[in-house]
Amino acid sequence: MGKKAPGRLDPLGGGGTPGAAEAPGGAYAEADRRRLCEEILADGFVQSFVDFFYLTHRPDPNAEPTPMVDGGAGREIEVPPEEMLYVRDNLTQAENARRQGDTTTVYGAYSNLAQHFQKVKDPKTGVYFYEKCLEISRLTGDKRGEMAANNDLGLIYQGMNDVNSAIKFHERHLELATDGEVPSEENVAAKELIKVYKKVAGTKEGANDHEEAVQYYQKCLEAARLAQEKRSEGMACYRLGRAYIMMEEPLRAISFLEDYEAICKELRDLEGEGQACAAIASAYQMLTNDEKAVEYLDKCLSIASETENLMAQGEANCALGVIHNKRGQYDKAVDCFERNFEIARSSVSGGHGDTSLVDISRVYLGMAKGNAILNQYLHVINHDIKALLVWKTRGTLHTADGAGGGGK
Repeated sequence: MGKKAPGRLDPLGGGGTPGAAEAPGGAYAEADRRRLCEEILADGFVQSFVDFFYLTHRPDPNAEPTPMVDGGAGREIEVPPEEMLYVRDNLTQAENARRQGDTTTVYGAYSNLAQHFQKVKDPKTGVYFYEKCLEISRLTGDKRGEMAANNDLGLIYQGMNDVNSAIKFHERHLELATDGEVPSEENVAAKELIKVYKKVAGTKEGANDHEEAVQYYQKCLEAARLAQEKRSEGMACYRLGRAYIMMEEPLRAISFLEDYEAICKELRDLEGEGQACAAIASAYQMLTNDEKAVEYLDKCLSIASETENLMAQGEANCALGVIHNKRGQYDKAVDCFERNFEIARSSVSGGHGDTSLVDISRVYLGMAKGNAILNQYLHVINHDIKALLVWKTRGTLHTADGAGGGGK
């Protein structure tokens, strides 16, 4: 192994994770870097010298790009002496171990470096070293190491918000675990895939690409079942059901939503159960099965009252009002819309929701009241002719009496 720099440059004694000391500025840091470069070359570690030189001269990953510096790449990173020493030791250890055929040590050194660069918020450099770990494990047929490297790469890409790359590595991790019949690793990979599939599906859903969303929610469901994550399984069933409603496929939606309802009951998740009932009611409304829709909306309203969820109560009352209005049950519709209106006013006055909720609920209530009055009038016209004639006769006699009195 290479010689250690004297005194001040060896605060860790060639050991563990670098400390949090501040980097010295100017020529002081440059002298440390030059001395270490010379030592690495003097000890015959040519590849370590190349890597060390690049790592201690790379652009600062957390600095804003500057047009006048290095073609807009940003200022060069300032590396504390402790970090220089840590990087030097792991690079030379890896190169020395490679010469001796000790791939386990090589893998460990590169993994140390990858984790370090993650900690100092330089994930791209972390990726470089995790890829080296992956390369070594593949060359040596180290399936455990390959699984670990794929998992680490998936996690670091998740942190970089590159979900497509994360999916690629987590799927490879799962494939290796399945082929090698390693249930613990299958579980780890499946749990990470739930997260990335859900994220992609949500993005597709937000872009109204429901067909693509369904594909990723289906993958999410499969991963949740593999990981035996009941809550995640329920979430995927709910999202699939909602997506199928948006695609106007209510029968397929009901199948997944009923699974979600069953899972919520198993987990004693009342809020989720109410959410499932509301969604199932929407699917039955799409099928024009008002009886089933009312049944599930009544369940939803009961659960929302028990959990004191005012928003869910308002939505359930509004949906019930629409159904009753459509069926000509105007008195019931008015009752439901009145409750919806009062809940909307209460929510908005409490700082929850937009004033448009009150405006919309007022319109629904006004229409229902208008329909109720019109219905009473039509009932008289169609079914109570005698009462109508009495009303008409009274009006005529009243007019005639008034006219006669005026003639006298």
